[in-house]
Amino acid sequence: MSLILPGDRLASAMEYMPGPGVYERDGELFAALTGELVRDEEHTELRVKPVVSVPLEIRAGDRVLGRVQSVRDSMVTIEVVRVKGNSRQVGTWVMGSLHVARMSEDYVSNTNDVYSVNDLVQARVDETKPALKLNTKSGRDGVVGARCRGCRDHLKVVDGELFCGECRKTEARKLSSEYGQVQL
Repeated sequence: MSLILPGDRLASAMEYMPGPGVYERDGELFAALTGELVRDEEHTELRVKPVVSVPLEIRAGDRVLGRVQSVRDSMVTIEVVRVKGNSRQVGTWVMGSLHVARMSEDYVSNTNDVYSVNDLVQARVDETKPALKLNTKSGRDGVVGARCRGCRDHLKVVDGELFCGECRKTEARKLSSEYGQVQL
């Protein structure tokens, strides 16, 4: 096996399409990763199979878990920490945005009634470029773990609502059908 290093010229862009681990610049294909060169003649594609650990790539359609970092009038910012079904952690500081129109099938007049800072959320990825856009309209998406806004005690689902046993109050959230079953 011959080792390919980042920046190594691989071929002309006239011969192959760039695949994973390969980029094009000025009509030439170059390695973006350290690894083994793989030529896919059937699809006329070059790719580099990494021999070192690479960050987990998030794709449209993936289900992700994250923690709410901020809640604004029309948007919630979520730090994505894991792709559901994948044991590897996501790279450092991956942020996604959840627009009010993608929060629920129901009309949302106040984002604070749907999410709160530090809520653990499950969401589907709608887009990855230019930014990570998330969606929680599905019944299985939404808050999967929450704490009381007052005393910070864990909230439990009682009669379809979140209830704090310490404060004896209920709180509104967009609940996932998997609430309490998901852990990071």
